[in-house]
Amino acid sequence: MEEFRASIFEKTKEKSRKRLLYNLGIFGSIGFIWILCLTGFPFIGFKTAIGFSIVVLGVKLYDDKYMGISAHGERKATLVVTEQYLEVRDVRIPFSELTNLIIYVDEYLGMSKELFGIHHGGNNKIEFEHKGRAVSINYVIKNKKDYDRFSLMVDRIEKNPELKRNLRKL
Repeated sequence: MEEFRASIFEKTKEKSRKRLLYNLGIFGSIGFIWILCLTGFPFIGFKTAIGFSIVVLGVKLYDDKYMGISAHGERKATLVVTEQYLEVRDVRIPFSELTNLIIYVDEYLGMSKELFGIHHGGNNKIEFEHKGRAVSINYVIKNKKDYDRFSLMVDRIEKNPELKRNLRKL
């Protein structure tokens, strides 16, 4: 039986605020250098502004990739998914006990964004109801290989006729 292991991801307000200030600082400094360039400030020419922008954006992209998911929150516990059950923090729950189950497989660490930058891999989510309680868990997919493998596993879970009544209808 194939299993997929991932880390449960929880965003923290402190890290989100810190990341927001960092990004504002990066793009603010780029904007400032371009304002100086366009107003004719001495020693700040077109080539300097382009060079500065490229270097600062390069530093940001490297930092995003190097920091990864830890720049946005914490990895708290282990999540294990198989085709028969879900294991959260060492508690095994068969899919037959879950209702309104849905598994989102959206991104992996390092996946390119549509506009600019890379994904941190933690916006994947599993939602379900268990014993009358709604549960939502974010988890991290580390790389493209795991993303592809887990996507295939989720497809098999969704096509399993025994689990059709447990899945949320979209």
